[in-house]
Amino acid sequence: MKISINILPDEQKEKIGIERKIGIFGRFGLSLVFVLLVLIAVQLCAKLILNIEYQSVEDSADDHPGTADREMKQTEAFLNEVNASAQKINNISSNTPRWSKVLKKMSDISSSDLRISLIHVEGSHIKMQGFSKSRESFLDFQEKLKAEGYKNINSPISNLVSPKNFDFEIEMDVDNKYLNQN
Repeated sequence: MKISINILPDEQKEKIGIERKIGIFGRFGLSLVFVLLVLIAVQLCAKLILNIEYQSVEDSADDHPGTADREMKQTEAFLNEVNASAQKINNISSNTPRWSKVLKKMSDISSSDLRISLIHVEGSHIKMQGFSKSRESFLDFQEKLKAEGYKNINSPISNLVSPKNFDFEIEMDVDNKYLNQN
C-alpha cells in the first residue's frame, strides 16, 4: 500500500492550484484558436474554389451567348404554357358544380323512414328514386325540399297511391348559383 503525504505549505498548494487552472485555460484557449484557424483555412479554400468555378462558368457563358438566350426563350415559353394551363385549370375548377353540398343537404333533410336509392343528375336537373315507409315521411321530405329552394319539383301522383312502404320518384332543378358557390 502506497501512502502519499503532501507536506507542502498551503501557500504553495494554492500557487500550484492556480498554475494548473491557468494551464487548463491556456490549453483550452490555444485549442480554440487552432480550431478557428482551421475553419478560416477551410473557408478560404472554399472561397478560392468557388471563385475559380465562377470564373469558369462566366467564361463559358461569354463563349456561348446565343445558347443562353435560346434557353431563356425556351424557359419563358414553357412558363407561359404552364401559366395558361394553370388558368384553364382554375377556370374549370371554379365552374365545376359542387354536388357534395346538395347531396349532404338531401341527406340532412331526409328522415329515417325514407331511403334514397338512386340519384341521376343532368346539368342542374336531378332525378331521384327511393323508398318510403310512410306517405307522411315522403310528404315531409317533399316540403323540406321546397323549403330548401329546389325548383320545379315534380312528383308523380303514383307516389301518393300507397300509404305505406312504397317506391317514389322525384324530379327537380337546383339553382346554378348554389352549385357553383365555394
